Amino acid sequence: MARRKQKNSQATAATVTGKITVAPKRIKCQTGKVMAVATMQVQSDKRSDYPLRVVGFDEMALSVMLLQKGQVITVTGKASYWRGYQLAVISIGSDAIRRDLYSSER
Repeated sequence: MARRKQKNSQATAATVTGKITVAPKRIKCQTGKVMAVATMQVQSDKRSDYPLRVVGFDEMALSVMLLQKGQVITVTGKASYWRGYQLAVISIGSDAIRRDLYSSER
């Protein structure tokens, strides 16, 4: 039976800015960890807007739960793909400078 080689590379951190489209909800994992999930619409220069799940574990789950629908935020985290694009949060910041980009509905 062939075995896969383990990748030794670390997941790179990505920073994205977007608008919260789905309010956060609290989820309990099978491992007993507390996590919170919200969905944001990310704007990119190189591609069309796309939805991104923002996932926070433990203490970061509290920060995710404080987000409100329509809020513009900047999120840094580890990117992955599982049933859609998602970002495991390392830090969250409010971005008032780019708020005008999202003021008009698309």
